[in-house]
Amino acid sequence: MVAAVCGRISAAKVVTGNNPYTAETERLRDDAAELRVRAVDSQLSAVFTLCGIAESKIRYGQPDEAVKLLQKLQHHAETIRFHIHEPNHLPSSAISDRQERLMHLEKRIQAVKSRLRQR
Repeated sequence: MVAAVCGRISAAKVVTGNNPYTAETERLRDDAAELRVRAVDSQLSAVFTLCGIAESKIRYGQPDEAVKLLQKLQHHAETIRFHIHEPNHLPSSAISDRQERLMHLEKRIQAVKSRLRQR
């Protein structure tokens, strides 16, 4: 059995039983889980980049812009935290690494916050 899915061809195993699409469904679920992991990774990377921009804004005397970025940073970190802890959103094998990266991100956000208070 060969099926075209989203522009690509996959060879699905013929499955006996009530649902002949079980193997293809499982493959699609695995693909979706991998995409969610990559999305969280991208979000983490983007927020780390925003932290660097906020630090630059502070360094070059633009604290108002840094405050706006800080609000965005906190919102994005909360969204990432929600997705990491949402049941069945990420594979269990991917959670600990993302939690660790989120912890580092939250420390960096706190450092930005602290630098803003010092000004």
